[in-house]
Order: sequence, then structure tokens, then C-alpha cells
Amino acid sequence: MTPAQCPFQWVKKETACAPPPPGGYARSIAKHSSDQGFETRIFSFGDDLVEHDTLTPLNAEGRTSDLATASDQLLTQLSAQGQSLAGVVILSDGRQTTTPRDSDFTLRARALGVPFYALPIGGEHATRDLALNLPRRTITVFPTQLVQVTVAIASKNLEKSTQDIEVLSATGEQLATTEVTLPPDEVSLHTLSIEAPETSTNWTVRVTAHSEETRTSNNFSSLYIRVLQNKARIFLAEGAPYWDSKFLAQLLRQQEYMDVHSVHRLSDTRWFRVDSGESRPHQSGAEAFPDNATELKSYDLIVFGKNAEHFINDNRAAHLRAFVKDQGGAVLFARSKPYNGTVPGLEPLEPVDWATGLTGEFQMKPSADGQAAGLFGQALPAPDSAIWSGLPKLKDAHLIDIVKPFTRVLAHGRASESASGQFPLLMVRRYGQGVTGLVNADGLWKWDFYPDARELGNMYQEYWIQLIYWMLSYSEFLPGQDYSLNLSSSSVQPRTPVAIRMAYRGKDPVNTPSIEITSPTLDQPLILSPGEMPTPDGTQKWSASFTPETPGAYSLRLLTEKKQSLPEASLNVSEPPSEMDELSADPGFLDRFTNATGGRIITADTLPNFLAETIQPVAPEARDRGVYWESSWMRWFIPPLLIALLAAEWFLRRRNGLI
Repeated sequence: MTPAQCPFQWVKKETACAPPPPGGYARSIAKHSSDQGFETRIFSFGDDLVEHDTLTPLNAEGRTSDLATASDQLLTQLSAQGQSLAGVVILSDGRQTTTPRDSDFTLRARALGVPFYALPIGGEHATRDLALNLPRRTITVFPTQLVQVTVAIASKNLEKSTQDIEVLSATGEQLATTEVTLPPDEVSLHTLSIEAPETSTNWTVRVTAHSEETRTSNNFSSLYIRVLQNKARIFLAEGAPYWDSKFLAQLLRQQEYMDVHSVHRLSDTRWFRVDSGESRPHQSGAEAFPDNATELKSYDLIVFGKNAEHFINDNRAAHLRAFVKDQGGAVLFARSKPYNGTVPGLEPLEPVDWATGLTGEFQMKPSADGQAAGLFGQALPAPDSAIWSGLPKLKDAHLIDIVKPFTRVLAHGRASESASGQFPLLMVRRYGQGVTGLVNADGLWKWDFYPDARELGNMYQEYWIQLIYWMLSYSEFLPGQDYSLNLSSSSVQPRTPVAIRMAYRGKDPVNTPSIEITSPTLDQPLILSPGEMPTPDGTQKWSASFTPETPGAYSLRLLTEKKQSLPEASLNVSEPPSEMDELSADPGFLDRFTNATGGRIITADTLPNFLAETIQPVAPEARDRGVYWESSWMRWFIPPLLIALLAAEWFLRRRNGLI
């Protein structure tokens, strides 16, 4: 029986470990094992596995606890020494503070027949902490825009306090600061407005430490500001003009970083087109919808109002689907069902299948998925904000039969508080490399017209502008860029692999790009050479993997032969949890850990019975005589049987003339 135990985990503190509980669990186990003829070996675990000759108290010098890796090392080390284990007893609080370096070792423990038992040490400990979190660690903006930085701060076991939130540039310059009041044991949201920088960069957001705080490593976070240098190119097609389409077209044309072309159908022979920078429409006898792949590629977003059937034919629908799927374009259906009857060419792009009928009036209610996606709670007010219930009601949502797979419902329409009065209102869906969106409502123009709505802020403008920017950043490609760069995760812990995906949507084949990774933690830039990925449609895609070793902010950008606008990305590598971050025991982890190896949890009360039942001497096998060899061959009937078989063979051969 070889127990692995860590004396400094009876009571975690930076000084020497407290003495063991009365009676000494480790001494009881060691003494009982010795009395029964078992050799007992003592190990401690923290950053690594260390063997000890005695049970004297140790200093708590480990920065982390990695029970899974230490147990795997124990099996490896003793197997290499040719020693077999009857079992392992762990004395620990069960707090695993780092990701195991190896795969699941429990299968190995079961294969070797080595059960792990655990005696949990410690209990609940009230940790005092302020934790800062950013709902979205990457914000996409244009130069000179206002960046809305939303900060969530959780106060735990602290009294109501007043702290400062600061936003710092990459060089440490203070960009903004605000004083906030933090209620006890609650998560509060706070927003700072800062003018966007000229180029993409990393900012640091932090909250000043509370005087009674025991953990400060989570008081700050890295924020990546991605600045787009190219205008968003938008085509708006409206077949049944109304206040909604009129207000939306005017709003988009007023935006400095949007290049908008809008076409409105008044009748079969009357069409009006208005472009950005123009105040008067151009009248025409025919619509001017993009007619082929080349014309579609000149836009980043296609917005449909009502009666889209007047713009779409089979050929255009095929080009539009390819525009989204293969070119990373975006399509937004801005006024509920975009056509009368059916348009089979558009249906694959829609996030839903339609039923028949319309709803009455309803309120918009953002969903939890809309907040997780970074639209609500950051660019727009959070789902629980009172603003949403104060806005004028919407109407004419089309009834939905089925929401298609992989569709994210960012907001619901709520006609009443009951579940039956709720339906999907705002949806987005990945389609190939692009994205499609649906606003299943009419009447948003009221948000910009009614005086009581204006008192809540210009929500009409904020809603549409932030939704469009969010959709453009949600697509595979950013506006004006032929390359894409995406990470499997924007925030990880050290030694966690990150997958990097790249794609190209241009016509002519290009050489494989490189990836440059920079960080204050690196002595020099790191250059990665990605591998090409085979694709059924022949588009060029590449992939690579990067494993950061140290915490910090990492910037990634593509390097190509051509001088053009290229995508960038940011990776935040956070500090791993330390021993002092959480002092409460975690017996649940120990229970799962031991059960997986065939062992179980023991307690101070059940320890004597466990020792008596589990650690028992092996009785020698009694024999009344020594070992001797008894052959099955030497029997009296074997020789006559062999002679008879040989005689029968001779007779048969003789009879058949073979002899």
C-alpha cells in the first residue's frame, strides 16, 4: 500500500503546514500497513511528485495542484522500479487547479488493478474576490467610432464598495476611467465609451483591487480592438416601401463607413435608386439588382425588405447562395418573410420554414444566446435592461413552422408572459463561409419616431447599426478582405492548443500565407507555416496550431506576397488558477476521481474499518507435499494403442498394394 499524501493541503497557507488532525491520518495508515507487512511510501504532490522519508510537516511551496498528473507519474515511476501497488490513499482537499498534462490515466489504473482511495481534508472557505469579465474580448469598429466597452464585475463575499474601472492602451496609457459602485454578491454591468484607435490594438481593462480581496489575478483582462479600414458595402432591395424601409435606408446612407446602394420598387415600371452621398433618387424603368457573381462580390451585405420575388429569379438566387456559401457574404432579411408565396431559390438561405399567418403586437426580448454571442449586453443593452420593455411594440411577425438547425435565436418576440406567447424574432445562421439573418418583425421605425422612445436613447439607430456590424464580423470574411483568419478560441490558459483557420475567396490561386505571432512575452515574432486543407469545391483553405506557454496578449496576422488589407486576430492567455484562488475543499472531484479507478471516498469515521478491511496480510498457501512432475503420457494403455494404430496402417497399405 503506497499512500500519496500532501501534508500542506490539510490547511492551505503560505507558511509551514499545520500539524495533522488528532491521531494523524497518515501515521495511522502507515502504522497499520507496517503491522500487516506492507511497505508504505510517502509522496507529496503540487507542481510535481516528490517522495519523502518521513511524515514531518512540509512547506506549502507549490503554485498548483495537479492530482491527475501526479497520480500518473506515480504509476509510471513505481512501474519502472519494478514495484507493484496494492492501492493508493490520497489525503487532499481535492482542489485541482490546473489542466492535467496527460490523458485520462484512470484506464491505466484499472488495467493495473490499482484502486485509488481518498480521505477529503478541509471544508468551505469564504473567498473574498472581485472578478472582472468582458462579455466580448474582441470588438470590431471603424476608425473614430465610439467603442462601447462593457465590463461585468462579480463581487463575492465583499461588502458594498466603490472601485475604479480603467482602460489602458498597449503602452499603459490610461484611455478612460470611471468610478462604479459594486453591490455585494452580485454581478454588475458597466459601460465605457472610448473613441476607436486608428489601427487594431490590444487594450487592458482592469478594476482596482478591494482592500480585503484575497485574489487579484482576475481583476484585469485583455481586450482586442479590431479596426476595419474598408467601408462596409451594402445593397438594399425593397419591393414594398414603407416607413421601415425608408427609415432604414436613410440611416444606413448617413453612416460614414457604409457605402449603400438602395433600390425601391414603386410599381412594375417604376424603380428608384438612392446611393450614399446622394439626397435625391434616380428613377428607372428596371431594377438594378446584382446580376452575376462579379457584381455580388462588390458587396459585403445584401438587405432584403418585402416582396423580394420582384428582384430574384433562379439564376440570381443561385449566385446569391454562392455569394454567401463560398464568398463569405452576408444576407439580412430585415422585414419578416421577404416574399409572397414561395421563392425556392431563397429558401435555403432563410433560418426558418414559414407557416401561414401573422401575429399581433409584441415586445422584443433579447435571449441569453444573444448575450452570449456578444450582440446584447455589449453593443446593445443587456437582456434584463428595462429599455426593452419601454420601447414601442412591434407587429406583423410571420408565423414560423420550423427553426432550421444551427440557427441562433438572439431575441424573442413576446406577446405575453406565458411561454406560448413567445416566438423567435431575431435569428442568425451560418451558411457555408457566410451568414444569414432574419428580423421577424415590422414597425421598428416607431423606435425612432415616438417621443417616449427617443427619451430612451436613439435605440433605432443603435439597433440596426450594431446588428449590421455584428453580422459582418460574424461572417468568415471581414469587409473588403479576401483572406479570413479565425481562432478556435480567443481566450485560453497556458499549454492549451489553439486551432487557426484561414481561407481565401479570390479568383486566382495564391501561395500559402504565413502567420506572424507577436506578444510582449515573446523575445521575437513567431512565424508559423500553415498546411493546406483539401476542400470539395476547390477553395483555398489552410490550418495551423499554436500552443502558448506563458500568459499574455498575443497578436496574430497574416503575411502574404501582396500588399492588401489582411485580417488580424488576438489571443488572450490568462493566468492559470493558483493555490490561493480558492481555498474550499472539493470532495466531489475526489469522489469522481476515485470511483473512476475502482476506489472510493473514505472519511475519518470510516478510516479504522477501511484499514481493517482493506489492508490485511495475505495468508500463505498450505501444502502437504512438495511440487512434483506428473506426466500424462506415461499410462499403461498408451503403448498398446500406438502398436495397434501402426499395425492397422500396415494392414491397409498391404491390402491396397502400397507395400
